Amino acid sequence: MPDADTRTALLDVAQEFAQTRGYNAFSFRDLADRVGVKTASIHYWFPTKGDLGRELMVRYRESFTGILDAISERTTDARRRLQAFVDLFRSTLRAGDRMCLCGMLAVEYSTLPAAVQDEVKAFFVLSEKWLARVLDEGKRARTLKFEGTPDAAARVLFASLEGAMMSARAFGDEGRLESAGKWLVEAVTR
Repeated sequence: MPDADTRTALLDVAQEFAQTRGYNAFSFRDLADRVGVKTASIHYWFPTKGDLGRELMVRYRESFTGILDAISERTTDARRRLQAFVDLFRSTLRAGDRMCLCGMLAVEYSTLPAAVQDEVKAFFVLSEKWLARVLDEGKRARTLKFEGTPDAAARVLFASLEGAMMSARAFGDEGRLESAGKWLVEAVTR
């Protein structure tokens, strides 16, 4: 496998493991066995697991930014944007019982290398800022109604979705995430 393909495969498998098991529940040996490379060769691309984790988060955040941009381009309707955001959580859960990568890493936050912690925070900031913009635009257009600031509403919405995803996974019931998402969108819709 060419270098770029091996590196991508390592990141893909690391993301799967982190989203299904957690960051601390896999090793370079696990990656090597799954990708079919020697454990020592992983250090060529990622000298430490912290380097791998940081790169994994950068890639995830950049991908998520592209998805949020596409949602924004697809519709100007705040309710539809919020529903599309909720749908991202549902599609992630459906993809092999995965959790939001940042939600999983946030659970393990105190044990993560500082560079990975920084990237987890950056993802949360990105998500909350995007939601705050959508909420602000919807409030100004009078299609959304909520108490408090858009920033506060965005934090509540994002945290609620992360929690609903965890609950859905724990109970093996995607309906918990769907009903929470529906309730959250309806709660801010006029």
